[in-house]
Order: sequence, then C-alpha cells, then structure tokens
Amino acid sequence: MRHDSIRALYRTWLALAAGRVAPARSEIDPKTITSEIGDLFILDGDTENFAFRLAGSRLVHALGRDVTGSGYLSIFETSSLATANEMLDQATQEGEPVLFSLRDASLGLPRPAPAPAPFERLLRRPENAPPAQERRRAFEGHGEMILLPLTHRGRLGARMMGIIALFEPPQLPRKHPIELSITGTRLLGRQSQLRAPIGPVLGPVPGARSGEVLARHGHLAILRGGKAE
Repeated sequence: MRHDSIRALYRTWLALAAGRVAPARSEIDPKTITSEIGDLFILDGDTENFAFRLAGSRLVHALGRDVTGSGYLSIFETSSLATANEMLDQATQEGEPVLFSLRDASLGLPRPAPAPAPFERLLRRPENAPPAQERRRAFEGHGEMILLPLTHRGRLGARMMGIIALFEPPQLPRKHPIELSITGTRLLGRQSQLRAPIGPVLGPVPGARSGEVLARHGHLAILRGGKAE
C-alpha cells in the first residue's frame, strides 16, 4: 500500500473487525475517517449488481464524474472488467480485502527515458540553464484502490467500503470522465501486515493474468498456479 488514505482506511477496518471476518456497516463512524472521506466510496447490492451508494468529493474530482448510483464496473475499461468482477467476488463471498494498482486508461504506458551517453554523465547543467523538456512523471495517472468487505444485517459482503486515490490527482476539473485500468491486484488476507512503500511504481502484469496476482515483491509477482503450470 503506497497511498496514505489507503493505509489509514485499512488500519481502521482492521481495528473495527477485531479478529472477525469483517466489521459491520453500522460500526463505520465518519468522524474517525475525516481525512480519508474525500476518497471514500460505499458499494451495495448483490453479486450481480453492485453500485456506488456514496462517492467522496476527491474521488469524483479524480474520475471526472459523480459515480453515485452507477454500477461498480462502470469505472473500469473493457479489458479490466473480468479482473474487477473476480476481485469483487473475492471480497463479497470470501471476505477478502483486495488491493488494486490502477492507471488512467486514457494515458499510454510511460516510456522509460533513454540512458545518457557516457560523456553526457560528465557534463554539469549550468544553474541558470532553461528546464529540460518535461517527461511524463512516473506517478502520473497511477493510483490505488482498496475494496473492504462489510457485514450488513448479518450478511457478509452486502456492503463494501473502499478508496480510490490517485498519486497525482488532477489540479483542475477534468473535461472528460476517465476509465481505469487494473494493472495489478493483491488479496490482503487476514494476516496482512502494513508495510512502508518501497521502490518505484510497480508495472502491470500483462494480459488476463493480472487477476491472478496473489502478492507483489519489488518487480516480481506471485501468480495463482499449480503443478500443471
């Protein structure tokens, strides 16, 4: 988990669960999550039809539209729908909290800057030199999402709580709404421990296998598999 809002909400969820599979919706007190509430969303429905019951102001600003009343899958691009649906099933049916790595689907993947020639490394930039041409920043268009199951009226997964947070949110209102691509997923499990973020933004797992990622370690991904694979 790299985003402060994601880590803070997960800590709150763990504390409220107190060893149970999930806390109850009625136990969520907005006063305890005031810093995160702008990124917060609540889903409700059933396994076939989950929709956004609530969407925070920063989330609306980041997506370029108010998603309240819209279906859960409406925020994802086509190639990410199967993964988004599979992870929702894990959260609602198994009670597993899920962490997503996301990017703005309207942006292409960032291209790495070419390595400088050996002699260029010896040259020093004058202090009053004009700024170099701006390259796409590593965090631009990237973000995280966490999906946390709740119980409601005794039923697990009848409500879901989560956050969508971009690392570099837009400064101005978007002219057009965006869709999100899922570039990685992680099932957090009951025994997950919060750790400080390390290293650069993780790259995507190509193809349909992004939904099979169980954990990420640096630039490596652990995929669901078996002896046959």
